[in-house]
Amino acid sequence: MNLKDKRVVVIGTGIGGSGIAALLAKEGADVLVLERNPYPGGKAATFEREGFRYDTGVHWLARGEQGPLGVIRRAVGGGLRFKALEPAMCVGVGGRKTLLKQDMVSRAELGRVFDELGVHSENRAGAFAFFEDVMRPRTEQQLAELDDLPLSDYLARFTGDPQFFLFVAGFIGMYLVVSPKHASTAEFLICFAGEARARNLCYPIGGMDAIAKDYLDALKRMGGEVRFDTKAARVVVEGGKAAGVETAAGEIIPADLVISNSGLKESIELAGRRHFPAGYLETADKLRLSLGAVSVKYALDAEVVSPHLTYYFPTPDLLDTQTGIFCPVPSAADPALAPPGCQMVLAGAPAPAGLDDPDKADRISQAILDKIENTMRHLFPDIERHVVWKLRTNTRYTAGISGRFSGEVIGAAQSCFQVGRNRPANRTPIENYYLVGSDAGGRGVGTEMAAQSALNLWRQLKG
Repeated sequence: MNLKDKRVVVIGTGIGGSGIAALLAKEGADVLVLERNPYPGGKAATFEREGFRYDTGVHWLARGEQGPLGVIRRAVGGGLRFKALEPAMCVGVGGRKTLLKQDMVSRAELGRVFDELGVHSENRAGAFAFFEDVMRPRTEQQLAELDDLPLSDYLARFTGDPQFFLFVAGFIGMYLVVSPKHASTAEFLICFAGEARARNLCYPIGGMDAIAKDYLDALKRMGGEVRFDTKAARVVVEGGKAAGVETAAGEIIPADLVISNSGLKESIELAGRRHFPAGYLETADKLRLSLGAVSVKYALDAEVVSPHLTYYFPTPDLLDTQTGIFCPVPSAADPALAPPGCQMVLAGAPAPAGLDDPDKADRISQAILDKIENTMRHLFPDIERHVVWKLRTNTRYTAGISGRFSGEVIGAAQSCFQVGRNRPANRTPIENYYLVGSDAGGRGVGTEMAAQSALNLWRQLKG
């Protein structure tokens, strides 16, 4: 397709929306981005409070510059930078803990990790074999054969060691935000092998919103426009084709192409269900969403939390009062995110995503948030003495910022029968109407999947 001077309206400034907007502007398209919020980034936004900057979600990046985020940055001439730290992270499971290096899969490194985590000696051979198989190069066809295999079944081929299972389950939670019995083996292999080969677990300088801002800055340098506080009310469909977008204020903006970064289910409603084939609607309605997440954001007046990234899962006897958490310290990677000598700490845990009964969802969220705080006090006993402020966010918060019907972390879950050939495509049945973001056509860790979706659509459209 010749994109020069094509009028394109992109709905949403998440990583996928910001990325595709800049990429199409590079091709000479006339791009307008509509953002419902007064700030960019969606689920990857960043906010400021009393000298601290904190993210919407709880993020750390698998590959940074070496993955699709970096590919877009280079393609549009951006200045986005990432910071990797060593060791890569701390893992605490079943009462044991270990530090993982960026080079986390050398045999010597894995042997040390298995020792420290208490993997039984008779299970070591299977544990080594698991990672050897994970790191084995595979073709697209070989990956496709593993798309619908539950990760728990794949893991059981190698070992049933309980400590090793918890160790791997931690990565599944961080990458896919689904349970091992639902997670696609192929998606896990793509995520883990990609991270391990890159050796670049990292964080963006400036906060998570630095990604969207970098892409949008590139868009504007190339003549594109971004309108904040502008909600898309509907996609105008005429004769089976997307013809523009009507805003909540009633303005109709004509377009040759409309691209939605609003999620599959939400994008269908924007265009009107009557415009889609019954089979497409049936598939969309059946999609399982990823879990949601709740979080506690801690602004601390001292450097209390170490190391900079922790995954922790409590022993069974503590599950009544504690929960598994993912805990990054963004200010460790970028000290400018907190005042001198202070820390910005994020602690998150999975939660049901649905908001069909908001009051029930809030009660569940509050119970998990209480467990997060108990867990943080257990891991870092001095934390409460150094709190400047803390913010508790629930699934309703995530849904409100992103404009989604539910408070899921990723969108369509990367579970069996929902990945690879079965994942929603960028192209919709409505001509000139496209999807971008983690729901549409990508693979990998959520933020990278959104960027990959933008790259895929860019390549499709420019031919």
